[in-house]
Amino acid sequence: MKITKFKIKKEKKFYFRKFIKEIKRVRWPSGRKSWVSFFQVIIFSAIFVAIVILIATLFSLLWGKTGVS
Repeated sequence: MKITKFKIKKEKKFYFRKFIKEIKRVRWPSGRKSWVSFFQVIIFSAIFVAIVILIATLFSLLWGKTGVS
């Protein structure tokens, strides 16, 4: 009786090659578009911070005048 060993084939994992291939497929924005988006984020963040500070100040003044704090 002859026993033969079968080698199980492992699926090759080319993570690095797949990563490079996917990066090449990405449509990257132009430099100008990146800067425009960057400044939009900065302006939105500044406006959001100003609104939060304004609301916090108004509540602080309101509670101070009503004697809650």
